[in-house]
Amino acid sequence: MKIRNLTKQDALQLLSELRAMAALEPGPDPKHLARAKEISFQLRGQEWASLWMREKLDELYRFLQTILSARRWRDAPLSVETMRSEIKGACSRISKVFSARKAQR
Repeated sequence: MKIRNLTKQDALQLLSELRAMAALEPGPDPKHLARAKEISFQLRGQEWASLWMREKLDELYRFLQTILSARRWRDAPLSVETMRSEIKGACSRISKVFSARKAQR
């Protein structure tokens, strides 16, 4: 994968895509998991991505890895609904950061 420069609007669209993945049924889904990895990689690689944002993206991806795996979601320490909630919440918090930055300009 190669990092490309993203606008804040592009980043918001990618976050919406990640948020939507939280609603997928648990179980193996390599296509969506690969897309989640790509989105996380692109967002983490931006020069404007803070350490906090990178950590949240890592956490998001780990939850999606668990939900979209063949067996891991059955043995996860957190319920699928809790992981979904965490994914949606992290996406919302990151989106708010972008909105706050727009308002400051």
